[in-house]
Amino acid sequence: QEKPYGAENTVAVHIRHIREKIEINPAEPRYIKVIFGQGYKIEKRV
Repeated sequence: QEKPYGAENTVAVHIRHIREKIEINPAEPRYIKVIFGQGYKIEKRV
């Protein structure tokens, strides 16, 4: 079965948009972290 076009990066695009809204510097995220090979993790504020 074929995947829809662009389906492999849909989540990454949404995460990027969220980071642009909540992070001070989206290039160095503090709140939404990538757990390589597993997914994403939301860090609580310190």
